[in-house]
Amino acid sequence: MTREFLSDRDEKRIPSNTLAWFFREALRRIWVSKRSSSVAVGMIAISLLIVGSFLLVAENLERAVTRAQGRSRVNVYLVSDATPAQISAVDAWLQAHGDFAAHHFVSREEALRRFSSYFTNLNGLVGQLEGNPFPPSFDCDVSSSVVQSPAFVREAAALRRISGVDDVQFDWEWVGRLQRIVQIVDLAGLIAGGILALAAAFTIANVIRLTMMLHREDIDIMRLVGASERIIRGPFLIEGLLQGVIGSAVALALLFAAFESLQHFIPPANSLLWSFLFTGFLSWEKIAALAAGGMMAGFFGSWLSVRATSEEPA
Repeated sequence: MTREFLSDRDEKRIPSNTLAWFFREALRRIWVSKRSSSVAVGMIAISLLIVGSFLLVAENLERAVTRAQGRSRVNVYLVSDATPAQISAVDAWLQAHGDFAAHHFVSREEALRRFSSYFTNLNGLVGQLEGNPFPPSFDCDVSSSVVQSPAFVREAAALRRISGVDDVQFDWEWVGRLQRIVQIVDLAGLIAGGILALAAAFTIANVIRLTMMLHREDIDIMRLVGASERIIRGPFLIEGLLQGVIGSAVALALLFAAFESLQHFIPPANSLLWSFLFTGFLSWEKIAALAAGGMMAGFFGSWLSVRATSEEPA
């Protein structure tokens, strides 16, 4: 009699559209267990927020590297007290050598104006100095096809020996250093994100395990009336998946809000910082990867819990 009653009851609880029931049941359990579910969602959100922050910094740095690689520039810095004759001699040398022919003279006053536009927050410090600390220089646009040739290296060495020249610097030197920084940021993000994602997965596993314990009687009843393991496990697997989706959405929303806030509070006049960190938000591929990572962590955590619980003796 009892078995017949339970069977009728279970038939009502499991409609023909099994997948839709999985989602409804998972959402109901998330709502009923709001506190424990919020812990799991929070862990996913924190891990993805940290990974997303590293990815965002790395992507903006990569864009800066890409822009810099599109051109090659040599900066010829003169001594601060360079005489007009020395400046003219350097100018003539650059004009006579085709690789350096496209050059522009930067006076000390122009160098100071550039610095003030790049670092507006340091204008007060520069104003406290007794004089203009910036030397005159030449900016030379060099073809990227010749920058690392032996002949160009010899020309640069000869340029350094000219009277009045203090230093010769190459754009691609700092570009190479910037590329190494990007690689370090990517690696650090992946390591930190991987550790936190595992922690989030085990947190979700514990939450799902707790939920299964709370629904132990329902699970036993479903097994008694002949429900398959797929029907029993489905809602719990979907619950972990949904927790990963919610955590991903929270992390992306917080990351975008932080990015927009920093753009608002850091003035565009600080063009150097903007050119490195605020050229744009994450690409849609990386947004999709973060969302997929959250879903995988949630599903993996729920799968661990369901698998462990199903292997326990009844």
